Order: sequence, then C-alpha cells, then structure tokens
Amino acid sequence: MTTRRTRDFIKTQLLETERLIELTGEHPVMALGLSQRKEELNEMLQQLPVGNKEPRTVLFFSGEPVVGSTGIDASFAGRILAPFQNMVMSEHAQRWHGALGSRGRRTGEEESRLILTGLPRGSFGLELSKANNEELFEEDQLADTLAHVTRLVESAGRSDEDFAAELDDTAPRVIQSLREFLKVVSEGHAGLRMESGDYRCTLNPVEASDAYDRVNSTQTSETVIQERGVFKGLLLESWRFDFVNDAGHKISGKLDDNLSKEQAVELLKNYTEEHCIADLVKTTVLFKNGKVRTSYTLNGLRTAND
Repeated sequence: MTTRRTRDFIKTQLLETERLIELTGEHPVMALGLSQRKEELNEMLQQLPVGNKEPRTVLFFSGEPVVGSTGIDASFAGRILAPFQNMVMSEHAQRWHGALGSRGRRTGEEESRLILTGLPRGSFGLELSKANNEELFEEDQLADTLAHVTRLVESAGRSDEDFAAELDDTAPRVIQSLREFLKVVSEGHAGLRMESGDYRCTLNPVEASDAYDRVNSTQTSETVIQERGVFKGLLLESWRFDFVNDAGHKISGKLDDNLSKEQAVELLKNYTEEHCIADLVKTTVLFKNGKVRTSYTLNGLRTAND
C-alpha cells in the first residue's frame, strides 16, 4: 500500500471512530476505548511524511478492460506493462546516468527493473515494486523517477502547456514510451489512476484518450550538427556541459552516455576555455500547441583549425 493510500485509510478509520464516539456518548467503557483509538490514529497520521516518494507504484484501471474489482483483461494487462517499464527505465537512465541514447540498452536498467508484487482491489490494480531492495540509494533514485513519471502522465492529461512544462530535460525515448503506454490505455477505453508514494494522477477514459492524442501529436527529431566556439566545461556528477558558439549563443546539455568518465575528464583537461568544434546531437520537440523545445547532447570535441 502506498503512503497516500495508507494516509487515506487512516483518515477513513479516524472518521469512523469519531462517528462511533458521537453515537456512544459518555458510555463508561466504550468512550474511553474509542478516545484512545482516536489518539492512536492521529499519531499514526502525524508520523506519515507528506510528499513522500516510494520505489513502487500502483496502476489502477477502470472501464472496459476491468470487471469490477474481480479482475482485468489479461491481454490488456500484458500490453500495458512493457511500455510502462520502458518509460521508467528510460527516465531513470536519463535522470541518474546522464544522456540517453535513442535506442539500445540503457545505463542502470537493473536499478529500475520493476516486478509485479500485488493486485490491489478498488477498480483493479497492478502494484509494481523495485526488483532489488538492498541498496537504499538506488531505492531513492527509483522513487524520484516514479514520482516524475506520475507527474508526466498527469501533465499529459491536463493541457499542452502543462505537458510542455513537465518535459523539461525529458528524453525523446521517454516520450516514445509514454506514447505507447497511453495508446494501450486509450485503445482499451480504460480509465487510469497512478499512485506512487504521495503522488497521484487520475484520468477517466476521455481524459486518457485526450492525453494520448496530445502525446501522439508531439513530434521529435534529431539532427547531428557541428558548432565552432569555446568549451566552458562540464560537471561530472550531472554529466552536463556548457558551450558558447562563435555567434555568442550559449549551448547547454548533457554528454553522450557512450562517453566514459575518463573521456569526460580528458575533455575537461584539453578543451576547457579553448576554441574548438563541438559534435552535437540537436533534439527538437514540437508540441501540439506549436511550442518548440530544443536540447543538445555532446558527442565529442575537436581542435578547430583556425
């Protein structure tokens, strides 16, 4: 059970206890026991952190694929899990391991691998948790990733502006998996509720269909370019770089994930504050409302023959 569902459960128990207190009045035995129960529930509620993130998520579905709280269409359930896992792995690789390639194996896939750990009722849910819970640091990273994925899905169902704002620093490969995930939901005429820690988003079947149309109309393109200018350096922890081209425009982005840490250090030593040529991948995202977002990946630097 996620933190939010635990909090909702305790609040429900608290309301029921308060109703019983009103009904029993000043009963010499029951009044004392109910008052103690109320205090216990309030203490439990206060101990739960607000804005909590967890390395697990629950996907609740409603609509055509679901038979009450009894079960869910097996074909739908099978098709929904693969794009969701891909979206989480891509987002995790982008967020915690620098750049993300457009295809191929992602860095840190094992850290973000999810397993099916429960089938919660209330509509019908699929609970997905971290496969290996031994590393607390990795748990925190995955929890942060799942929180962002939840916000990303929610923004897709809101508006073009909200979706564009949430896509800051989101890789095209994540958008592709999000599109595939929402396509399964939309074509299944299903509603969706996602819960991860205290983060929740809810889309009815119409909103889920609108979210898919919004993401599906988002176009991404990648172009290999070369820029002449001055390399301003990079941060090894975030894998980000800064570069100012000859026209005076600042270009910021992330290093190619195929570069090793040793190669990144060499770039720092040999090219910082030097005039050179940057080999870049320019990624352009065109949204349904006409807005454009551009990001850059640095593949390497070369000496400029001035």
